[in-house]
Amino acid sequence: MNAREMILNHASLSVGDRTAAIDFLKGAVSGAAQLVKEGVVGGVLRADRGVQEIYCAEGFSLFDVVQELRGSGARDEHLFFARMVTKTPLLDGIGADDRQRFLGCEARDLPPEDGDPLLLCALTDAVAVGFPTHEDWDRDRVTVRFEELLPDDTFSPESEDIDHLARATHAAPICARHRQRLRAGLRPGELWKNREAAFPNLAFGPDVENHLKELPAGHYHTVVNRLGELDAAAGNWHRVGGAAPPWACKVTDESERLRNDRRLAARRRFRSRSGGRALFLWHARFGSAGRIHLRFDPSSREVEIGYIGGHLPL
Repeated sequence: MNAREMILNHASLSVGDRTAAIDFLKGAVSGAAQLVKEGVVGGVLRADRGVQEIYCAEGFSLFDVVQELRGSGARDEHLFFARMVTKTPLLDGIGADDRQRFLGCEARDLPPEDGDPLLLCALTDAVAVGFPTHEDWDRDRVTVRFEELLPDDTFSPESEDIDHLARATHAAPICARHRQRLRAGLRPGELWKNREAAFPNLAFGPDVENHLKELPAGHYHTVVNRLGELDAAAGNWHRVGGAAPPWACKVTDESERLRNDRRLAARRRFRSRSGGRALFLWHARFGSAGRIHLRFDPSSREVEIGYIGGHLPL
């Protein structure tokens, strides 16, 4: 799945208050940076006009708000926005098929000059970026209603739910939905290549590539779901802290007897992505006899997967 674009929802930017506009932009940019970091979107913001032409308050353009970010102490947010690639006008560089479909559609709930950016989001799976100036915009999911011209010259009422980022807190659910879609669309053989995008909070040792190739087809989706639970726990660990991740599934250590048996412990030693071989004694289950062996480091809060396959010898 390629990185998606962001499209500016300028209909939500009218604040009327300079201080509020600065705070809103800071939150939106912080959330956008998180989406870029997790590979949901690329560093491109598409808009129907330049930031100097979009006004958040009387005599106070979006360009002015961006400049005020630096003065308000939000240096990182200012730099992120300044480095972001902006595309105007709205259809600049849009493919012929998407352009043709867009020109045959019209937003229903907003006038075209305000509805077009959201309509393009609905047609191209882009993420809308705006301000939480109204309850309709203060959410991470927005429904876009539009009419589409059919080949018989009649119009069909359509609607699409789009991802909408107006606060920093909106980034997490957007990322979660993106990963869920990515995982659901991965076919056997694609998981290893897409592991970082599908499971951004997990590290994988080099041996796992071959383990996945040997995985029976019937276990594939079960493994993907279990890795998703481990990824969520690893992500939460960075937020809540503690000596171990807050597991969302059953994860257990090997018994003391096994850990003290050099021969059996050696069967749980796999290559680590940091180099050399390491013990992966903790494990989660999948199916009736499948195991995902892992290790975790409380100092770095890294969770690394070392083995995926059948139950190892006891």
